[in-house]
Amino acid sequence: MVGERDYYEYKKSEFFTQFNEFWNRVGILMEDKYGAEFKNKVIGEIKEEYESIFEEIPYIGGDGNSLTFDLVSAAQNLALYKVLKHHTLPLEEIGKLAYQAEEEYLSKNRELIPPMTRPKYIFYIKRAADESLKKRYPGDWVYEFIEGNEEFDFGTYFTECGIQKFFHKHGADEFIPYLCAMDIIMSKCGNLGLERTQTLAEGGDKCDFRYKGGRKTKVASTVIKKIKDLSL
Repeated sequence: MVGERDYYEYKKSEFFTQFNEFWNRVGILMEDKYGAEFKNKVIGEIKEEYESIFEEIPYIGGDGNSLTFDLVSAAQNLALYKVLKHHTLPLEEIGKLAYQAEEEYLSKNRELIPPMTRPKYIFYIKRAADESLKKRYPGDWVYEFIEGNEEFDFGTYFTECGIQKFFHKHGADEFIPYLCAMDIIMSKCGNLGLERTQTLAEGGDKCDFRYKGGRKTKVASTVIKKIKDLSL
């Protein structure tokens, strides 16, 4: 059994393979917008930044916590943000790049999106929420499970966000709403029917998720209009 201190080292090859796939998607978009010279200039910096950030990702339960993979994916975007911000790219353009890369990936790999509104997944999410309330890991999410009714299949109230904690340590709070907006992509591609009115990152006192399989996605976001209106 892999211990807490060894987990990320044990999984490093897998996670860095995922990072390379992430970079390939972003790199294509970046070259289209800024040219090959700029892309080639920053590629090494982004990889170095990710290697540094990877060493700081907090342990939150390893493979036993599905949100570990959300945290690792967020770290990829954090490396992208920090390097491109250093190169004075506007926040909105960095956010658009990250959003488009995620949109391209999920639209082509819909089968990878968990069918969260099915009973066996709802049961798992309820157990995971109960476990989060024990607050075993400081860097983890904390959330409450909301039983469904005739209006929705289930919901969650997040009162602590692992990404928000991690990004805050890196001075990247302004970038978090662009990751929150990616839940729109997952809901649409997975037909999850997410409704959300607020997030912690955008000034709310919680992130309030409500899922209803098959209905239209309706998510309040402070940045989605900027993403849609910005031409890259």
